Amino acid sequence: MQKTIITIGREYGSGGYEMAKRLSEALGWKYYDRELIAEIAEKSMISESFVESKDEVGGKRNIFQEVFPIFANHSDDQEKYIFNRQGEFIRELAEKQNCIIIGRRADYYLKDNPAACHLFLYADMDFRIERICKKLNCDEKTAREKIQDMDKKRKTSYEYTTGRSWGDMHNYDRLICTSAFGLDAAVEEVVTLIKNQK
Repeated sequence: MQKTIITIGREYGSGGYEMAKRLSEALGWKYYDRELIAEIAEKSMISESFVESKDEVGGKRNIFQEVFPIFANHSDDQEKYIFNRQGEFIRELAEKQNCIIIGRRADYYLKDNPAACHLFLYADMDFRIERICKKLNCDEKTAREKIQDMDKKRKTSYEYTTGRSWGDMHNYDRLICTSAFGLDAAVEEVVTLIKNQK
């Protein structure tokens, strides 16, 4: 079946946003990242900052609350609500148009959609540090700390929500090392893959 949706999971600093932007230009498809937060906030009539805070935290598994659900707190319910709304919106979006979705566990929400092509970008640390230093105008120590913090948040959020391992090759159609392969070549490969489908 022809692929009409691309999802991009990524390590922080590996170039996910840049790749999505380039794919969008090459394919003529719209890409979504933070726009999803705005849409969910608007449809749920809650603030974007609240949606983003719940999306980033990703929850921490609390065995006590799982054994004694009566002690579950409202924060857990709020996070689950946000995750569910996000999944609903992503699935609706995938039915309406060709698109590229960055992060937001889109590979999980669309795991049963045969039209989705799931990518995961990774890179070695030196490559990522160099990119983040330029992006944030910071030193290497700060960049490394930011990378470690963001990767931890993404891993925690993804695994808490999906029950799957973040970055596991079995969850994706392509794993791309941007530090070895290069963004230009990676974009070219994905565009060729999409355009050459029968």
